[in-house]
Amino acid sequence: MLEKLKEMLKSLESVEGSLDDAFYSLPEYNANTDSRTYIDSARDELYTLKEDLEEVTREIELNV
Repeated sequence: MLEKLKEMLKSLESVEGSLDDAFYSLPEYNANTDSRTYIDSARDELYTLKEDLEEVTREIELNV
C-alpha cells in the first residue's frame, strides 16, 4: 500500500509539472484569462490533493 501511495505521489508530481508548464507557457492575452484561471484552479486542487496524500503516506510510514 505504501509503495502504491508513493507511485501516486510521483504521478501527481508529473501532472503538477505539466500544469505548471501549461500555466507559464500560456501567453498573457486578455483572451486567455479564463484558461489561466482554469489551469491555476487545477493546480491549486492538485496541490491540496498532493499535500493530503503526503500526509497519509507519512502517517503510514510512522505506523509501519
